[in-house]
Amino acid sequence: MRGWPLWLRVGATLVIAVVLVGVLTPPWSPGTIDWIQIVGLIVAVATLLGQVVFDWRGRQPGSMSTPDQIAGAEQALREFVRAQWREEIQIRELDDPAPLPVRWRMTGLPGVMDRAEKIDRPRFPLNWLGIGRPRFDGRADRMPEMAERFRQLTRRRLVIIGAPGMGKTTLAVLLLKELLDDPRPGDPVPVLLSMSGWDPRGESVHQWLARRLRENYPALRAADFGPDAALGLVRQLRVLPVLDGLDELPDEVRPQVLAALNAVDALILTCRTPEFRAAVEGRGGGPLAGGAVIEPRPVKSADVVAYIEGRLPAGQRTVWAGVLAAVRREPDGPIAEALSTPLALWLLRKVYIDTRTDPGGLCDREYFPTSTSITEHLLDNLVHAAFATVLPEDEQAVVRGGHPFRPRRGWDPDDAKRWLSFLARHMTQDNRDFRWWELHRALSRNWVTLVGGITVGLTVGLTVAVFSGLMTLLLYPKSMPGPLLFCLVGGVVGGLVGGLTGGLALLNRSALEPAYADLRLRGPVRQFAGNLTFGLAVVFLVGMVAALGFWLVAGAGQLSDGLWFGLAVVFTGGLIVGLNRWVTTPLTSAGPQTPAVTLRRDLELVYGRSLIGGLTLGLTFGLTAALLPGLSGAGPGVVAGVLFGLGGGLVFTFTFGLKGASSSYLVALIVLSLRRRVPRRLMGLLEDAHRVGLLRQAGPVYQFRHAQLQDRLAQSAQ
Repeated sequence: MRGWPLWLRVGATLVIAVVLVGVLTPPWSPGTIDWIQIVGLIVAVATLLGQVVFDWRGRQPGSMSTPDQIAGAEQALREFVRAQWREEIQIRELDDPAPLPVRWRMTGLPGVMDRAEKIDRPRFPLNWLGIGRPRFDGRADRMPEMAERFRQLTRRRLVIIGAPGMGKTTLAVLLLKELLDDPRPGDPVPVLLSMSGWDPRGESVHQWLARRLRENYPALRAADFGPDAALGLVRQLRVLPVLDGLDELPDEVRPQVLAALNAVDALILTCRTPEFRAAVEGRGGGPLAGGAVIEPRPVKSADVVAYIEGRLPAGQRTVWAGVLAAVRREPDGPIAEALSTPLALWLLRKVYIDTRTDPGGLCDREYFPTSTSITEHLLDNLVHAAFATVLPEDEQAVVRGGHPFRPRRGWDPDDAKRWLSFLARHMTQDNRDFRWWELHRALSRNWVTLVGGITVGLTVGLTVAVFSGLMTLLLYPKSMPGPLLFCLVGGVVGGLVGGLTGGLALLNRSALEPAYADLRLRGPVRQFAGNLTFGLAVVFLVGMVAALGFWLVAGAGQLSDGLWFGLAVVFTGGLIVGLNRWVTTPLTSAGPQTPAVTLRRDLELVYGRSLIGGLTLGLTFGLTAALLPGLSGAGPGVVAGVLFGLGGGLVFTFTFGLKGASSSYLVALIVLSLRRRVPRRLMGLLEDAHRVGLLRQAGPVYQFRHAQLQDRLAQSAQ
């Protein structure tokens, strides 16, 4: 049911309204009272139609950004990427002064690489190991040499393959950092992007790259950089895509992805060896044109021992004597085989070295008969070790900024693992990114629609009923209790109509994205006029129906009074909607766009504009009705108008306010926390998991640092 067309949603709105009017209208008909109830339902439906139109508004294709705007976007993107990975590299300890010397070489697998003359430059046609075979030897601890070798490739296309945990992504990140720190004139901006979720059958490679840039770096969508700076950067070859996770795509899609990537001028790609080989040999696939393919050599036992010894605290060498002896004595044994990958060595460091835990149990063949069992043991204990041994700082230190790699709060390790396991499974089912504005996808769509619709409907209905009842008491004090009863029934019925139809409108939830209010005076007069025109069109139906309803309910006065009232509501409401649309932008070009920052700014936008706009529109609605003598008159009418205006403002806040990305997140967070799936302070948990190295930040989204960790946690989720 996702993405219902507009005509279907409008039709559903009208059908629900007609059915409820026919079923729930009481048998008595005291004249004017019937009009009150029917008009109340019409107003509710009209309000919903305004919501549907507001949600339906599409993004019209605009012109491309100017060259100056694209150049500015390139410079901003370079700074964003540099700042992002400077912190990530520190957290992931990739700037270690003595890193593990993983050695890389050109692959010897047949058929996975293009012809030699298309890969290397003519001055390197031969080497003494093989005629016509290009060379690409390098070490992860000598990145300047590898970056220079990458620049010498004819097409600057590099594929990094290898077994799980061998450091493919680490090498890609280090190469990205080196290219950023030492750029050459004309070098594009290297940007790491996850390939999870891309299907080239429905989206071209340039469209996908531009979309991922907008998602990971939403500041590129700011007005400063024009209509579509991301697409301009891609088309003008100002971005070097560093694509991680080809192996995470479905089997049938990978060959088509490789074929689609031939349209990209230069790139770096990572993939597990079996999956890459299958993609090349699959139907429609083939080697990446002009792409060099490199793979790691096995980590030497001597390098493993040196890495461990170099990180042991004082007095711990005796405790580790058994493990080190096993690595030296049995190079093919379970321990040596398990510790032959950079991932396993990092896990060993976090679980045993940093916690000063005795590792002697790893030598027990009964409990750990294979290398896989050792790796799974390390993965299972990583979250507990990260949160149990790294204690939170005191409050004063946090205020001063504190240590960047310690959690700000104390978390129970078992709870933290259970919560992260749930999120890992949720992310695996959707994609490898955790977008806070898509948390509702962890819940049943039908359940959220029904419960959310009823909740909103009852809230709106009771608000309308209470304020309508108070107004009726003031306007018709001698005809109680009939009018009061009808107002209460009409309010609840109208609210349910609004809530249930609002649930149908919320089925198209993919359009919810974080935004922020740019309060600077920006954009030409033409842009503001267009937004104002849109606002007037959205509110016109509501204003006219409300004017007709008040004229009929009042039972006196001229029709012109109602029209003046409706025009006042239309102008005020249109101005509010137009201004809201004008100042709303997908975040700002200034400052980091972290998940916490995007959530806070979206909350400020959604509830600030909803509350202010709702109260302003509602007060205009009520006061205009009170001041026009043909409708209600002065005196009690003023009080009634104010009450009705406040009620209308609250209704506006509940309906339009709940359409924001942050509102969807908060509703899902409340439901999931009540079910003990996530903590109430979920964003705080994710921030601390990032600080201790379990997660990484990619713009406004979180990702698990290692796919194996995410998969293992997802398996353990209850």
